[in-house]
Amino acid sequence: MTARYLAIAEDLSSKIMDGHWKLGAFLPSEPELAAAYSVSRETLRGALRQLEEVGLISRRKGQGTRVVRLKPAHEFHTRLSSIEELAQYGRSAVRRIISIDRIAVGDGLADDLGVPAGTTRTCITSTRQDPDDGGQPLSWAQVYLTPEDADLVQDEVRDSDRLVADLVAERTGRQVNRVLQRIKATALSDEAAQALGELPGSIALQLTRRYLDSKGHVLAVAVSTHPGARFAYESVLERS
Repeated sequence: MTARYLAIAEDLSSKIMDGHWKLGAFLPSEPELAAAYSVSRETLRGALRQLEEVGLISRRKGQGTRVVRLKPAHEFHTRLSSIEELAQYGRSAVRRIISIDRIAVGDGLADDLGVPAGTTRTCITSTRQDPDDGGQPLSWAQVYLTPEDADLVQDEVRDSDRLVADLVAERTGRQVNRVLQRIKATALSDEAAQALGELPGSIALQLTRRYLDSKGHVLAVAVSTHPGARFAYESVLERS
């Protein structure tokens, strides 16, 4: 027999996916739900934990239970320990180009790119999709190139799933020698949230990767954003 909390979780999930509660709406309070299902609040909390684990809801003390997804999350789990594995990820996750724009770098972005504010860069905005999952995109990314390098790869990048930095390296006769990576928690911007099918302001992880050649010059800077509820990242540490 299915545990009572699992049956309740399944029923609540079905109601969310059927649109009984809209994205961003709050579920009834725990006492109200417990009474509706004729169970204890502890049993009800077990059901809510199940919904939270698959990313359908967000629970915050004093704020209630909010619907943050209309379908269970497909978690993206990646383990990268070398530049070669990173390149392989580029080939296995399908890219969809949203826009390619020439911009003037603002103050906040200048630090990430390591250039003075006002510098001109080409920004390639895209999403990545697991080819085996027909759901929402796994990540939203912006890759920054010099306009000269962007002109070399702009046509190819629309039809290729390879890392943009690899395309630049190939076209310019350089090689990606090092990748400097920084991971931090962030909140989804309106633009990223729309592309990912998430709520603006939702918790996410942001990965900034600076691709360097053998002389330490930057080939590309990629800033990718992953919804926190469906992304896991593994690294490997070995004794030297």
